[in-house]
Amino acid sequence: MQKMLIVAALGTLALSSCSIFGTRSAAVSGQLKGFSANQNLGLAVVGYNNGQYTNDSTQVQVIDKFLTGGYTLTLPRDVPYGTYRVIVFRDANNDGRYTAGEPVLSRDNGKVLVYSQRDNALFAGSTVGWNIYNTANREVQTTVLNNYDLEAVAAGQ
Repeated sequence: MQKMLIVAALGTLALSSCSIFGTRSAAVSGQLKGFSANQNLGLAVVGYNNGQYTNDSTQVQVIDKFLTGGYTLTLPRDVPYGTYRVIVFRDANNDGRYTAGEPVLSRDNGKVLVYSQRDNALFAGSTVGWNIYNTANREVQTTVLNNYDLEAVAAGQ
């Protein structure tokens, strides 16, 4: 009986540990600059491929009508492997998520989130799970996913 309890406890511990089975849980954080509050703004993790934003119903989306200061988003683990971006958008249809065609109000910060199936899969230096790839200097962040700052697009751009 004691052996069964030990096996059950170890099994529970192993299944709950993301670092042993599956990819680790991750969050991305950054600062928000130049956004006016109370404009029905949203913050979303969206697919980004060939210069186009794509939406997937499994992606985490957070709505905050008072986007000021900083943010932290927990990144999903149930999305396809690939490249993603965090964007600020105006929720024009009030459905609580980014829909293709809604105005993206944040400028390209030169960084992409990379959800990788294996080490070095999409970019040299990336590891299994979530990474940030900086296109300007080709650096990869693999553990602390911070400094993913978002700046408002200037009026008229």
